[in-house]
Amino acid sequence: MAINSPPLKSNPAILSDWVELKTVADARGIFRLSSLKRFCDTHRETEDSDSEGQHRREENTEEQGVGGGDDDAFLDSVIEELSERAECLPGCYPFELTDSCLSLKPALNDGEFIYLFCLILSNSKRGDILDGSWLPAIDHGTRDLFQACSTLAAAGEVRGCAISFGWPRPNDNPPFLKSLREVYALFGEGEVVTSPRAGVSPSPKDEEIDVIAWKPRLDNAAGTYYLLGQVASGDNWEAKSIKGGAINYLHHNWFIQPPASEPRASIFIPHLIHVVEGGRGSRRDRMNAVSAKYGIIIDRMRLPILAMHGINIADGIEKIGISVVIERRKDLPKIRTWLNDEVCRLRSVTTVHV
Repeated sequence: MAINSPPLKSNPAILSDWVELKTVADARGIFRLSSLKRFCDTHRETEDSDSEGQHRREENTEEQGVGGGDDDAFLDSVIEELSERAECLPGCYPFELTDSCLSLKPALNDGEFIYLFCLILSNSKRGDILDGSWLPAIDHGTRDLFQACSTLAAAGEVRGCAISFGWPRPNDNPPFLKSLREVYALFGEGEVVTSPRAGVSPSPKDEEIDVIAWKPRLDNAAGTYYLLGQVASGDNWEAKSIKGGAINYLHHNWFIQPPASEPRASIFIPHLIHVVEGGRGSRRDRMNAVSAKYGIIIDRMRLPILAMHGINIADGIEKIGISVVIERRKDLPKIRTWLNDEVCRLRSVTTVHV
């Protein structure tokens, strides 16, 4: 089975993830949206009456999922969510949406593969969507591939250089201080210490900084877009903000003189920011609320298209007028291979009966 019956009590964002995964699991790559309404009807028949036969319905469909009384409004909310994803990710959304079905595109570009990679990473455990008969094979190597995606997205965000600084690092894992000195020599701002200061760990891995990115200026002067990012591929991403603490620690302890450009904290996640269960407002309202804690949030609704910009800059397709260094471009084929293998595994254990 692999994928549970739809989590009808969930909000449209979670249910839309279910629809997308159901589409991927289908050997034809198709999910008919009318099937979702049939699930609603079946749910109604079994849940609308209590043990004494009294009619029972919940009132707020928008906040409580399909419990509300208007099936058409519920289905519309899911279609609206899927439509928003397609509109926000032109050229990077791997599905085609019509009034009747969602279908997987037959040939995917790198941005579309990255979207699917993020979708599976953010739905990788047994729960409301997956029944546990198939779970994606996620290890340190897989999570490092998400760091590769994030590095490319950082390049797209700043329209410039992006270094994969988190452990493990490319090029045989050079020591922290050696890498730090090389990165900031390339950046051209800040003076890094020559040896660890008293009181700090002599050999840290990355001091919680996974991506360092900046936009070089034509005059090589200070005062540019300077981004420091945390990559959080797991469900515990909400505990991983580097805004303030980790960034201040890095600049205070590892620099004689920190960069003159103001650092912009960011976090890269495969999940999609959406309204919390029982919460009010829109996705934009939720993003406004949490950005104060994390800085720039690059989630699944933004990451694929930014990564495509980074790829195009690295490949010279997108001209930005400056010479740049962008790491991890060569790892994209590994993401495609991993994803193709996991989709084959998923389909092998899925019985299509919807």
